[in-house]
Amino acid sequence: MSSTPSTSSESSSPEVRPICKVCGLTAHGLHFGVLSCRACAAFFRRTIVTERQKKYTCRGGKEKCEVNSNDRYQCRLCRYKKCVDLGMTPENVQFNRDANSNGKRKLEDEPILLSDSENTLAEKRRAILDISALAVKIKGILTSDPSDSKTAKMNTLEIADYGLKKWRDQQRSEKTMEVLAVLPVRKMFAIFEKQMVVIAEWLVQHPHFRMLDTEERYLYFKCIWNMWRRFERFEMSVKMFGIRAIEQRMFAISNEQIVTMNMSTDFSEITDAPNADMQQMFHNSMLNLFEQVAKPLLELKPSSIEMAYMLTQMSWQVAGKKLQGKVLEIGDRVSDELANNLHSYYLKHESRNNYAGRLVRLMGIVNAVKKIHMERRKTLEMARIFEVFKFEFSEPDILD
Repeated sequence: MSSTPSTSSESSSPEVRPICKVCGLTAHGLHFGVLSCRACAAFFRRTIVTERQKKYTCRGGKEKCEVNSNDRYQCRLCRYKKCVDLGMTPENVQFNRDANSNGKRKLEDEPILLSDSENTLAEKRRAILDISALAVKIKGILTSDPSDSKTAKMNTLEIADYGLKKWRDQQRSEKTMEVLAVLPVRKMFAIFEKQMVVIAEWLVQHPHFRMLDTEERYLYFKCIWNMWRRFERFEMSVKMFGIRAIEQRMFAISNEQIVTMNMSTDFSEITDAPNADMQQMFHNSMLNLFEQVAKPLLELKPSSIEMAYMLTQMSWQVAGKKLQGKVLEIGDRVSDELANNLHSYYLKHESRNNYAGRLVRLMGIVNAVKKIHMERRKTLEMARIFEVFKFEFSEPDILD
């Protein structure tokens, strides 16, 4: 005798989906510590960032309005107060980044939603590009044992220089490099991923970096890798192309490829916006990098050890300011050690006693890199706010 499968009723049972604690619609995940939909999370973030809570007034006059999905036009004050009563806190609001009590970044962030009706509860669904595999790979490198006997007797600056040279030894000559007329965004991300691996390997060679715990190392990495990559590539471009890097806007985007300002980046996979508009978005920052970074690099022609000094100082300065605590404390010690190491280098290898003016100019370049990077971050943030991209990373701050 045949029997009826016992799983039929189970397979046909409806999926139970979590409910937003604020309005009752389907929840998307934890936002600011509260199970909520994207629209309510975006409303709360937008309210805090723009300080609108100071202007809200209660529609009913008694601050007891119902907050649910039945009324399209919610009382903004009561909706905001309900968010707060449920546990959403202004202290947790950061641009495109949530922080929970143990300092770990959440993965379910959404950018601020702007619409004609700021009170609409309609959800906008966007693709999430899962980069968890890449994150695991990077964390694995950051927590690994570099085990390089050559660095055992090196000082802090020499270790930084050694790691930098290991990567730069793979740099192709200009004649063997590919000149890209069009750069598909997929290829650009592939280049970035390779460089992320290199930077992680460079970081983990530093004994001071290995004093940080696993989470601190990863947060540190996310703070600095993109700025580090861009600075190193501009210095390499100047080293390889000389004045042509400035005049022809030549940029060694990787060890194998060259691009210029005339190159077209194909953004079609990640946005519906015209390529011309996307390129214009970052045009000024690229010009500033050539003018404020490449030009002074060409004038100063820093040695490898000086470049290692600038990259290491910049990394600890940026990460220390962002992460504070242990990172800032260790960074102060690293800064002192680097200064002593560079002093010894100048005396022993360049017989340079009076180097204060040169050092000021070198650090001026570092400050320019940091300033331009912050400007790019603001531009990227505006793109997120207006939802220019068709997807977002599972870790929204990975490109910051």
